[in-house]
Amino acid sequence: MNMTALFKNFSYTFLLDFIQGPMVWLSFVIFSVGLIIQTFRLLNLTQKKETRCLSPDVDFVVQNALSKRERFFRRLAFLKITVIGQNFCMVMFSFLFHVCLVVTPIFLLGHNVMLDTSFGFSLISFSENISDTLTMVVLMCGLVFFLRRLFLPRVRIISTGYDFILLFVAIAPFLTGYLAHHHLFNYNIMIILHILSGELMLVMIPFSKFFHMVFFFVSRFKIISEYSMGSPKRSWQY
Repeated sequence: MNMTALFKNFSYTFLLDFIQGPMVWLSFVIFSVGLIIQTFRLLNLTQKKETRCLSPDVDFVVQNALSKRERFFRRLAFLKITVIGQNFCMVMFSFLFHVCLVVTPIFLLGHNVMLDTSFGFSLISFSENISDTLTMVVLMCGLVFFLRRLFLPRVRIISTGYDFILLFVAIAPFLTGYLAHHHLFNYNIMIILHILSGELMLVMIPFSKFFHMVFFFVSRFKIISEYSMGSPKRSWQY
């Protein structure tokens, strides 16, 4: 019995060391190289164009000829035809989801302890209560997105199994991390699933719809006619 327990403990330790060591580095390498390749691929689908892109508050009127008040109301009118004006609640859910999805793992106390142990430095960390709250925000928003795809006809008709899988992959690290931290179910299993699901998401980012985390910024600041911000100088090649 003692030998069996010892073997199980050795197997768990070996597996944990493996997924916390080589698999983490492999995931980061695939993530980094994939992001670089996909970003250059995206830019190769565009070409530099010297035509100045007019912002929404111009609209056939020279921008300098408009007063600040006119610019403000023109922007409000423009927002009405965007997703913000059409579905403000979902925009807020999406905003909270994405912010918490990115911020929580970076400033999580447990992650920064591991960072300090491995590399000798760490970032500021949220308290456990704040981390729990942000985790619950991600999970609740994920539930809203799931129910929306399941029951809203106009969304359900364009949803596929792939979309549900991506949603599950996105929330799995938060769900398993929460369960492991609060010792719900089997801790050893939960912590392994937490690490593996995080690595899976990291690897999938450059090669799935998760890539919109990069595409959003490239399209908004570099490509004309993508609800552009600033002064983009590239356009899609047709």
